[in-house]
Amino acid sequence: FAYALIIILQNRQPVRERLTAWAQGSGFAFTRSAMGLLALVWHWVAIAYFGALAAVTVLRPEDALPFMARATLQTVVVVGGGIFLSVVLSRIISRKIHIPDETRHRFPLLEERLNAYVPTALKVVRSVILVVVLALVLDAWSVLDFTAWLVSDAGTRTVGLILTVALILAAAALIWLAAASWIEHRLSPDTGHGEPGARERTLLVLFRNALAVTLVTFTAMVVLAEIGINIGPLIAGAGILGLAIGFGAQKLVQDIITGIFIQLENAINTGDIITVAGTTGTVERLTIRSVGIRDLAGTYHLIPFSSVDAVSNYSRDFAYHVGSYGVAYREDVDEVISHLEAAYEELREDPVQGRNVWEFTVDGVTSLGDSAVTIRVRIKTAPATQWGVGRVYNRLVKNHLDAAGIEIPFPHTTVYFGQDKDGTAPPARLEVLQSKSGLER
Repeated sequence: FAYALIIILQNRQPVRERLTAWAQGSGFAFTRSAMGLLALVWHWVAIAYFGALAAVTVLRPEDALPFMARATLQTVVVVGGGIFLSVVLSRIISRKIHIPDETRHRFPLLEERLNAYVPTALKVVRSVILVVVLALVLDAWSVLDFTAWLVSDAGTRTVGLILTVALILAAAALIWLAAASWIEHRLSPDTGHGEPGARERTLLVLFRNALAVTLVTFTAMVVLAEIGINIGPLIAGAGILGLAIGFGAQKLVQDIITGIFIQLENAINTGDIITVAGTTGTVERLTIRSVGIRDLAGTYHLIPFSSVDAVSNYSRDFAYHVGSYGVAYREDVDEVISHLEAAYEELREDPVQGRNVWEFTVDGVTSLGDSAVTIRVRIKTAPATQWGVGRVYNRLVKNHLDAAGIEIPFPHTTVYFGQDKDGTAPPARLEVLQSKSGLER
């Protein structure tokens, strides 16, 4: 033993350098880590081996050689098999999983998820292999009777429990992988079904979030039940806690209940232009509890559903641009209407807004004001396009009325000079001046 100790200590540094060089030349992170650790502790392993040889020779001289031969052979076989399996798993982990192009096209994130789940599962398997190898090595040197424990009731129950929990987790992962891939397949515009509607997109996102919470909760409960924890008190405690939260967070409960009914009634979808709680804007984010709106100035508003009394949705089915145009009393109303119709015909030829125009209606004269005759028209448009259509149509109406010489009046002011006591008005001298350009002023 003393001679072996001297040889080990003399060669400690050269062997460490060789193992370190081998570790640095490896292309796998696990192999580099394992060989680096072995380079640091190899001499302690060798000293322990020869120390065990000396101890067995002294304590068990009658079977020292068979014991050492059996323990050494079992250790070499177990460690060699463990290293082989670890290297194979490391190679598999380092390689990315590739799926066919057609499958990748139909399920955009499936490959990414597989490359996240499978390597993680293989790392867990590799860790289990290392634990089993360590246990078998200790069993070979009679430090731990692993084989006897393995065939005992406790060992069988523990191994069965581990396998059951592993199967439950694997089944949960497969369910989530299948459900998430199907949802992404439905959400993708390139899967053959086309771009999903706003309602479908919103409901699918909410369903994915609800499924994730439900699956995690159910899996945790089943795993706890399998490992022997009574989940009855947990469920009862969760019910009491939920009741307490329900009383203490009534606003939150109201948010969720209102959100559920809003989704069931299809009142709001992502991308809609709406007015809720006095705020108008585009829906950017929609959850079961709140709605996020970006207004015209770019400000983001997060509005809980408990604050929503009414929803005005400008993006549902169709919209109207309602235009009221005032002209002077001296103008011919029928002529004005013909120019409004001509402006509409020109609007239909607009390269941007023309495709959003569906129908034109003249409501006629709606009021005889103090200084103008008001004519109202309505243009039926695609949802949420009425503002752009209205801006273009207003410009065309102004151009057409100006070209026809039709006056769009503005409020006039009457100047009153007063009266004398006898009821006569004093004369007011008015003079029209001629400017140099020939225009009266």
